[in-house]
Amino acid sequence: MSKNKGFQQEISTELIRQAQRKDMNAFEQIYVTYADACYGLALRICGQPAVAEDIVQESFMKLMNRIDTYRADGLFAGWLSKIVTYETINRLKANNKVYSLTEEQMLAEEAVDLFDCNWLEACLDLDSLLDNLSATARAVFILHEVEGFNHKEIADFFFRTESFSKVTLSRAYKLLRDVVATAEQESKYALK
Repeated sequence: MSKNKGFQQEISTELIRQAQRKDMNAFEQIYVTYADACYGLALRICGQPAVAEDIVQESFMKLMNRIDTYRADGLFAGWLSKIVTYETINRLKANNKVYSLTEEQMLAEEAVDLFDCNWLEACLDLDSLLDNLSATARAVFILHEVEGFNHKEIADFFFRTESFSKVTLSRAYKLLRDVVATAEQESKYALK
């Protein structure tokens, strides 16, 4: 039994081949292996459990329809995680929860050192803190800081420029620092 969890789990190339031949038992094994990881990724990006469940189902339907396009030039789990990421972002767009900035607005933003303070150490519940962000900012934050995607990859998910990703992440950090600072101020006043 593998000690790896989430997208770190590996499946055999034979299982993938069986799924490519439309073997439903193979699809079931893939689902059992990766469903929790897919749900976790969708939930982190969208922040809504019911929507994340729908995204997982839709992602696995797309997997079933597109598995013959998987060419094994990368890890299967990475390929699947991109399907889930695209599906989540498309759902956010469909729900009109993705804000749009012009290129001029993005470039007008002041560059900020994202790691100039230790504000994250003060956060006990990252999920509730991330609820302060827009759907787009939450998605960019999770994709960059948690999932490890670079700005170009994130920009590609949104069909935007790298500046879009950088500015959105910068704004997310600023908002989160402001939220934490406000909470710290309120706790100081509460103690007096």
